[in-house]
Amino acid sequence: MYYKVKLLGKEPVRFPDKSEFDAFNAQLTLLFEDAGDETYDLIEKYVSEAFEYENTEEFIQNLQTFARRANKNEIIYLLEKLTEGNITKFSDCPAQLDKEFIEKARVYWFLNNIFSDVRSDIVKNIDAIKYKFELIGNDEDALLTSDDTATYGEIYPFATRLFMDATNSNGKIGSYQLKGPLVDYFEQLKSTGLHQLSSSATYDFDEFVDDTAGIIWTAKVTQEPEEDENGQEKAVYEFIIHSSWLLGEVKTEFNTFPYSDYI
Repeated sequence: MYYKVKLLGKEPVRFPDKSEFDAFNAQLTLLFEDAGDETYDLIEKYVSEAFEYENTEEFIQNLQTFARRANKNEIIYLLEKLTEGNITKFSDCPAQLDKEFIEKARVYWFLNNIFSDVRSDIVKNIDAIKYKFELIGNDEDALLTSDDTATYGEIYPFATRLFMDATNSNGKIGSYQLKGPLVDYFEQLKSTGLHQLSSSATYDFDEFVDDTAGIIWTAKVTQEPEEDENGQEKAVYEFIIHSSWLLGEVKTEFNTFPYSDYI
């Protein structure tokens, strides 16, 4: 019934893979739209036609040119405006962001590090961790494919549950409890007040599935499911998450559920 999971590697990262830039940029554009003309005008005070770009890399360069030329107060003002006053709270601990902003957390990370790359004297860099996992199927449930990675797709709640098991696993599922920041966050949303749950059941994200895409900053299929020479179905996934969401070290081998109930 469960998937076997093996940790293949982990590394600190400051940005998503470039293949993810367009998705992040779409969310970044929404921040500017929500913040209004003031933010556009402030950027173009130093970089004319900054918003007329051909690709995301060019837009990042325009923002960094602004950051080099602007003064400290202008940079802080812009970041506060774009994050609705949350940039300091977010940079201190992403997991402590107010729940109504969690969905925007990954673009806050992207924005923060665009500026920290060139103005580390003003903006503190935020490292996330990219984890690479091999999953072995159970001959019963289908492994996730790249079709499941669209924003708010099935892979986000799946990955969120996986990290619950990854940091709590102590033997077989059912022999340990799920606890830590992820459990606390979702149980608070559900108004249960619980701080630990049995690992022997799927985790119901239900109406809070959008929040999982603010906790798992990227979810990528790097090797589509396929059978090996022994007839075992395997796939490889990469997930980016900030360490503040994790109870502790991720185990090198553990089990997780093939799905979580959230629809």
